Amino acid sequence: MSNLTDNTFKRIAEIAHRRWGLSLGERKMQLVANRLSSYLRKNGGGEIEDYVQRLDRNPTEEDMLVLFDLLSTNVTSFFRDPAHFAFLERELYTPLAKGTLAVPGKKLRLWSAACSTGAEPYSLAMQALELLPPSAGYDVKILATDLSNKALDGARAATYTETQLTGLSPERRARFLTKIDTPKGPMWKVKDEVRKLVDVRRQNLVENYTGLGPFDVIFLRNVMIYFDRDTRREVVMRMHGVLRPGGILAVGSAETLSGLEVPFRAGAASVYIR
Repeated sequence: MSNLTDNTFKRIAEIAHRRWGLSLGERKMQLVANRLSSYLRKNGGGEIEDYVQRLDRNPTEEDMLVLFDLLSTNVTSFFRDPAHFAFLERELYTPLAKGTLAVPGKKLRLWSAACSTGAEPYSLAMQALELLPPSAGYDVKILATDLSNKALDGARAATYTETQLTGLSPERRARFLTKIDTPKGPMWKVKDEVRKLVDVRRQNLVENYTGLGPFDVIFLRNVMIYFDRDTRREVVMRMHGVLRPGGILAVGSAETLSGLEVPFRAGAASVYIR
């Protein structure tokens, strides 16, 4: 099997940037080579160059989604970056429960914009169930989107191993998940009361947002690290367009809107207000 040449890597990087806004620097070349080689070995072999030529000529949408899976990394956990959830409790849920803050029609809308295998949107749903009693009469809906087939399959299955439950307290595990036996061993499935709040869909963050929003909260966490500056600004401005005034945008703990010249004000570390 051939190695990944500089020119072939550049073609892959061009595809990734054009279709998904991904910025693949030279430091990713070995990672991409390893993943492509492993994929080709598992699927009948072949040369990397031939595979990329097929993508250049007339790829199907499924071909492109397979490539996206090969290039992306799905790392997630329940209640990751607890400070973001603490901010929501303090600045959103507590005022809503006290009646000092209102949302139109009592419709609370949240978007997990890179939901991976579902830990983030289900964490948002669990928190809403904990902090907004049914008697408050709020209609809570959480949109969970990703591009990765693997991520979307995992989010829709809503079934996790013991090691994937890191970050989930025993109390939350008991309330919101059910232990089930599977051929792979014991697993934990998210209960229907949580799942019914979450709508899992495919969404390309650099394409049209028609039909999305308005949202009160958007989690765009650990995504912008894959984009160049222009793409980061484009995506953030799209988010601005579907956030309600006063809406909350949370980014990854290592990410910032600083230098993007976008109309958000800081609310807390890696949290911004429209």
